[in-house]
Amino acid sequence: MIKIIQKDENHIAILSIEGKLTGLEGRGVIQEKVRETAKGKIKHIVLDLSKVMWIDSTGLGELISSLSSIKKGSGNLVLASLQAPVQSLLKMTNLDQIFDIYDSVDLALAKLSKLKS
Repeated sequence: MIKIIQKDENHIAILSIEGKLTGLEGRGVIQEKVRETAKGKIKHIVLDLSKVMWIDSTGLGELISSLSSIKKGSGNLVLASLQAPVQSLLKMTNLDQIFDIYDSVDLALAKLSKLKS
């Protein structure tokens, strides 16, 4: 089961995700949370993936769809604190060229704070 904890900081949402991003456990969950979060004043979202050890093709689709929907609203979605298996999969699929990826949530927040102003 996927667990998502939201924390807002200066109109930037941090969504900390725990669990496996797979078709069995998380189909539509992240997309729905991103859409729900973006309906308010939040334009930028950091996905903290520090507690995600595995992503399958459905999980990758979730991330891509989430990025696409937030960009349509002139916002941005970035990934932070990736574990080695997740980072490897993003590199292997060249999705590391699509997503802005940061080593930590703090670095992601610093970058998004500059975009916000």
